[in-house]
Amino acid sequence: MNEVKNNVNVFNQDIQDNQGYRYTTNAQFSSVVANLRLTRATLENIPLGLRTLIDIGCGDGTYTNELKRLRNEMNIEGTDPAEIAIAHAKRNFPDIDFFVSNILIPVSFINRYYDMAILRGVLHHLSDQQEAIINTLSLADYMLIIEPNGNNPVLKYIEKHSAYHIEHEEQSFTTNQLLNWCSNAGWKISTVQYVGFVPMFFPGFLSKIIFFFQPLLEKRPILRFYLGAQIVIVCKKKDVKY
Repeated sequence: MNEVKNNVNVFNQDIQDNQGYRYTTNAQFSSVVANLRLTRATLENIPLGLRTLIDIGCGDGTYTNELKRLRNEMNIEGTDPAEIAIAHAKRNFPDIDFFVSNILIPVSFINRYYDMAILRGVLHHLSDQQEAIINTLSLADYMLIIEPNGNNPVLKYIEKHSAYHIEHEEQSFTTNQLLNWCSNAGWKISTVQYVGFVPMFFPGFLSKIIFFFQPLLEKRPILRFYLGAQIVIVCKKKDVKY
């Protein structure tokens, strides 16, 4: 049976050590602005009229709560395989339904279905990305994927040398890899974007410089493709009309 990598224990330990994940609790400037950009990208890509949403791999619930606060009209739930993270989310955000599940084990989603499923920084923590995308097809009409930009050579360097990235088994995928997994699973691809230029856990002074120029950098297609921080992909089921 496919399972989430062993780093579930690492993320559970993060909760115990920091009372939340390192990029959400007392996070440094680079992590704060990087995640704000991802939340904005998420909100911009939720089609109008959708009513239900599942945040798969929600972690400590911080970003699920952000979505709920900004899209209060939606019924938003969060799920993660890390039990301690889910317990933390339930304590801090009691108005949201959080539950433990594994996207690689479909039975953990019995009797649940949504207008949209979000996988924000999830696929690179899994042992089988293709299986996760296939299983998401049975959960929602739309799927939004946000992943570190595997076209970015700087990110590849960070993954090999950053203590955090090594400890958490971080990896990244190219656009073609992600799109092929989506197409092979039967999804129709609607949108592909490259957002952000500030890496998480990056030195503060350099992060502020990059952040200042980020709006301009995002307007440059070649720079976005090769140096953008994150890939955003929106897919929908082929029979969905709205």
